[in-house]
Amino acid sequence: MLKTPSTEHVRIPSERLGEDKIIYLPHNAITLSGNLSTDDHAITTWEWTKSADDAQKAVDMQDTRTPYLQLSNLEEGMYTFSLKVTDSANQSSTAQVHVFVKPPTNKPPVANAGENQTISLPQTWIVVDASNSTDDNKIMEFKWEQIEGPSTVTFRNANSSKTNVTGLTKGLYIFRVTVTDDNKNIASDKLYITVNQNKNQKPTANAGEDFTVELPRNVVILNGSNSKDDWAIVNWKWSRDENSLAIGNIAEKTDESPILIITDITAGKYIFNLTVFDEQGLSDTDSVTFIVKNDPKLFYLVDITIDVDAKFLTEAQFNNLKGKLALLVTDGSKLQVRSVCPEVGSGKAKLSFYIESSSGKLIPGNEVVQHLRQKLWVDASLLGFSVAKLQTAICQNNCSGHGICNEQTRECECEAFWMRNLFNVYLNVNEDSDCSWSILYVVLGMVCGALIFLGAIWGVFYLFYTWCTRRRLTTKPTTYKLIEDTEDLPPFASRKSNISDSDTDSDVVFESRTKPPRFGDSRNGHKPNRNGFQKFGRRVKT
Repeated sequence: MLKTPSTEHVRIPSERLGEDKIIYLPHNAITLSGNLSTDDHAITTWEWTKSADDAQKAVDMQDTRTPYLQLSNLEEGMYTFSLKVTDSANQSSTAQVHVFVKPPTNKPPVANAGENQTISLPQTWIVVDASNSTDDNKIMEFKWEQIEGPSTVTFRNANSSKTNVTGLTKGLYIFRVTVTDDNKNIASDKLYITVNQNKNQKPTANAGEDFTVELPRNVVILNGSNSKDDWAIVNWKWSRDENSLAIGNIAEKTDESPILIITDITAGKYIFNLTVFDEQGLSDTDSVTFIVKNDPKLFYLVDITIDVDAKFLTEAQFNNLKGKLALLVTDGSKLQVRSVCPEVGSGKAKLSFYIESSSGKLIPGNEVVQHLRQKLWVDASLLGFSVAKLQTAICQNNCSGHGICNEQTRECECEAFWMRNLFNVYLNVNEDSDCSWSILYVVLGMVCGALIFLGAIWGVFYLFYTWCTRRRLTTKPTTYKLIEDTEDLPPFASRKSNISDSDTDSDVVFESRTKPPRFGDSRNGHKPNRNGFQKFGRRVKT
């Protein structure tokens, strides 16, 4: 608590004492000066001593062999110091001086916030000055604050005796300054500032500077609080421009406040207009544009979905999954987890990550997926969880160069005259969809296959028919049997006379026989009898 010491001069003439000194705590240091001592000869030595009666009082004495005695760390009370001077003739003289150390006065400071002021709009700032505040010792601290006013102002430095105040508008403001001295005594004073409006001016809207963001950041905050008015802005209105993307949700009622919050944005261009209104109904509009770029790591991201409900996934399980995934990636590579969230629809836990090689280069997502699939094909339990899906964050399937991959279903939408490989569709040979089969070739193949099938059927039928025909046309050896008795002849044989036995003299020149049908049942060139009668062919007699 040593302050700037004051210097006192003690002249020690023969048999003359110096003036007593008085200081007030917390000042506890003083310099006693004996350089005004005189002699008809030169003074050669100075010697300062403390009275024996003050032996119990603490004090630090320096330079006791010089004309100037430095005293510090004095305590409350009275001190007596003696100065003995000796000249060149070895003659000496002594004088005393008393130092009284009194307790502090402890008077509070006097605060002075300055004269009340009046300004007119459009001026919205003012300088306040409390440097005329006083104290019996020293003011250590200033503090400015607003008590009343139509708007909240800003102090450039609220802990300075003199500072600038901004953000004023029409109305009466009351400020208070509080001063504190080195004894922690405080005092305060008020300052009244009146802001008048001579003529209303329209507000100035400020929607902020244009900017660019990158996904996966999908929340944007627009700040229009820098809009100004000579009186006060009473209404704020944010609106989406017609040329802006429509995707994105506005947080509830933030479009009626200085701060607009937009969520669920996607890549593209957004334009928002801010319109502000003052109390007199005047308005102004400003626009802000921000560009949302695709995630630069989008083509490197991999999504793995496990058969665990995201609501029940614990931190320990999550850390265990990350650790095992890190062990499965390429040696020296580093696993970087982007997020963990519920999968849309199923609610299962979905982990998004990318792999960074030892050189810092990102590994394409397709390579990571193929590598992990090979590992899990060998042992599906390597991760400790059943894997429901393992795929890139966005579909990177080129569909064999003949289609477009649907982001929602991850199925290829093939171009005209192209279709999926049916072996992959029905046998699940490959997890990724494709468009590798040409419909033209498939139809041609089906036609050829049908023709081959029909030809095979016809060939089998023809061979069977040929075999059957040959079997039926095979001639059996003729057998003969003697008729022993006329009674064995059929009864109708006597009713017809044999042509050769006819009573007429005509001879049979030609006898035609009916040709047996192709598939008829003929034996040795003869038809079977019908109803016991033999049918003969047409005969020509002569």
